[in-house]
Amino acid sequence: MRRFVAGLVVSMVGLFAACSSEPAAETGALLTLYGDIQESNRGPLDPLTEPLFNSFGLEVGEGFAVSAAQLARLPQHIVRTDFPAGSEMREFRGPLLRDVIALGVPSGELAVVTALDGYQREIALGRIQAHDVILATQMNGEPLPMGGFGPAMLVWPRQSDPALADMSDDDWLWGVIAIELR
Repeated sequence: MRRFVAGLVVSMVGLFAACSSEPAAETGALLTLYGDIQESNRGPLDPLTEPLFNSFGLEVGEGFAVSAAQLARLPQHIVRTDFPAGSEMREFRGPLLRDVIALGVPSGELAVVTALDGYQREIALGRIQAHDVILATQMNGEPLPMGGFGPAMLVWPRQSDPALADMSDDDWLWGVIAIELR
């Protein structure tokens, strides 16, 4: 348990560095794409320096590390919606999830999204393409904080997309750190 907590602290420090405005933010990974991708900019998982990925059993071979700066350079979209469902309206901002995934040039049909706490959801890429889901990095004009919904969160436009009007919060992952393409 102590080893897991130490690994979690090391990983969180790395995520804080990725969110900073210092030059390291350009290279610090906020999110890792891996699996059936054709573009890569990072090597395989190193269990000693990536203990969180290792503890979740993520089998990262070649991957694509996405920095906060890369996310900020993608076209930004605003989704005004309730989260959690039925709560107050909030304004989320970030790039379309399909644009983020496209950085890795995926060849699969499924995305397995992993959150900071190990929670995972399988989402069909066709569903991601059909809806303007964003990878939010801001809420109500402020960066999503660690310990809150950050560093990044899947936000679905259930207020503006009639097909999503009755969706649950199950696919609204917060603390997103990795996406495997299958």
